[in-house]
Amino acid sequence: MKISRMQKQVLLATILAGLTACAGFAQQTPAPKAAAPAPAKPAAQAEATKAAEEGPEKVVLKVGEQKFTEGDMEFLIDSLSPQLQQAVARQGKKPLGDQYAIMSVLSQQAEKDHLDSSQAFRQQMALHRLQALAQAEYDKVAEDIKVTPEEVSQYYTSHSTEFDQARIREVIIRKKAEGAKEGAPGLPAQEAQARATEIRKALAAGTDPKQVAEKFNQENIVMIDTEPRTIRHGQLVATLDKAAFDLKDGDISDPMETPQALAFVQVVGHTHSEIKDVSDDIEKTLHQQKVQAALDELKKKTPIWMDEKYFSGPSEAAPAPDSPPQQ
Repeated sequence: MKISRMQKQVLLATILAGLTACAGFAQQTPAPKAAAPAPAKPAAQAEATKAAEEGPEKVVLKVGEQKFTEGDMEFLIDSLSPQLQQAVARQGKKPLGDQYAIMSVLSQQAEKDHLDSSQAFRQQMALHRLQALAQAEYDKVAEDIKVTPEEVSQYYTSHSTEFDQARIREVIIRKKAEGAKEGAPGLPAQEAQARATEIRKALAAGTDPKQVAEKFNQENIVMIDTEPRTIRHGQLVATLDKAAFDLKDGDISDPMETPQALAFVQVVGHTHSEIKDVSDDIEKTLHQQKVQAALDELKKKTPIWMDEKYFSGPSEAAPAPDSPPQQ
């Protein structure tokens, strides 16, 4: 199967961006030769030859004087993103070899052109090294940190309200900005208020939400959830969030007004997540907190100085030109 031009570009870009900084990946300079071993017996020599022809030390690609082993290429494949690994699995390794050979040819020519001696190149390689080392240490810190089941249980107990859930139906009525051009989407403020009152009255009376939506919905202007959705704390703006968790089942909040819209919610019901359903999320949260604490501690142990004038905050920006509110 032939790899597409776009896939070639993505593959080559990924290799160039992520792997050229990996030292020791290719056997560019032969290692110093060790003392010659004593002549092997024919059987042992045959076994050593077979081992060299198979496994990670087997040379599978030559580009000029450079040699790349099976181990080199497997390391390359393991370093690709999951999407590109899937592409290699589907299409075979030939496109990968072609693209890596091109990269090696370009690299060799760049050395002949002495591009590696430029200041920009040295700075770029120094930055790659800095990033690679920082990522390696971050990965080590993250791998060393563990979260115990007891810590998960304690977090669940002490943050109980975080796992409250509300099933709500939301209604949004878009308002036309004052002074907006003719034809701008939205309803005039008074009309929007009247429409909100009608919809709240219909829902409070127990009218089927689908019938309410069929009667009042206007594309991109009046939007009514016909099916309830489940939310946790913090997923709505503060006023509606508080209403969703304070109101009783079946109650409807007062409309919240912004310059752009009116919005209110009808509370369908409340639930509380069990620990088994949220333990993975809690573990991730605690793990990230511990990683951040470890990084903060590392910073405390390392003297850091910054030129406050150079690293100052943003300068006072000029006032933006008047623009109408977002619709």
